Amino acid sequence: MSMHYLWWLVAVGLGVAELATGSFYLLVLAAGAAAAGLAAMAGAGTVVQLLVAAVVSIAGALLVRRNRHGGNLPAARNADVNLDIGATLQIDAWSPDGLARTRYRGAEWDVELLPGEQAVPGRFTIREVVANRLRVAAAEPLTQT
Repeated sequence: MSMHYLWWLVAVGLGVAELATGSFYLLVLAAGAAAAGLAAMAGAGTVVQLLVAAVVSIAGALLVRRNRHGGNLPAARNADVNLDIGATLQIDAWSPDGLARTRYRGAEWDVELLPGEQAVPGRFTIREVVANRLRVAAAEPLTQT
């Protein structure tokens, strides 16, 4: 059996294992095996094939690690983790300490202004969710086209 067939079998096996576990790292290893299979088809020696597999796998693992879970944003501000981030609210009145209550998604929520925001009635955008408190900033004005 040619060496490139062995690499393709390893790539397919890792791809199937990735489907069973849901880990992108196994998919990266499968890509490394596929790259080594291409190198084998091109006539590269065993050492070069192993180096190609290692380089592609390491580079892919570093990319997956860097791009995991929306980067370095904390969950309270990460729209990939919390789908409320970016939603708009209407606040009719603020207390003197910058707090309010509003109805959002069928429930009453505590709302807090982010530092530097003015406590005036209007539309606000959710920027963070901390426990059961929505932290908001003034919404961008609607533009008509």
